[in-house]
Amino acid sequence: MATATVTKALDRVISIDEKRRLMLIEVLREESGRELEAQARFSNGEIEFDWKEHNAQFRIDYADATLKELLEYARKLYGLADINAVRDRRAKHKAQIRTRLERNQ
Repeated sequence: MATATVTKALDRVISIDEKRRLMLIEVLREESGRELEAQARFSNGEIEFDWKEHNAQFRIDYADATLKELLEYARKLYGLADINAVRDRRAKHKAQIRTRLERNQ
């Protein structure tokens, strides 16, 4: 009879740095998507933008990026000086998404 291997709960959760890295990926994905969507909207049909494609490709492109690299992109491209600014922007995104979903119900 095989015995099950038990992994302690805290050994199964991701580190705070990994949580920050994932949050950065999501904020940068959302910011870049909004920017690219606006470019497409004002291009008179010359540029196409697909959110689903953008989301999938972005996550692939930056899956291995380090926390430091992502923070640098956030600072250079969107003026997000530190992880607190990123956290605030994420909260803003969530509120906007929640408002949009409520409006569409």
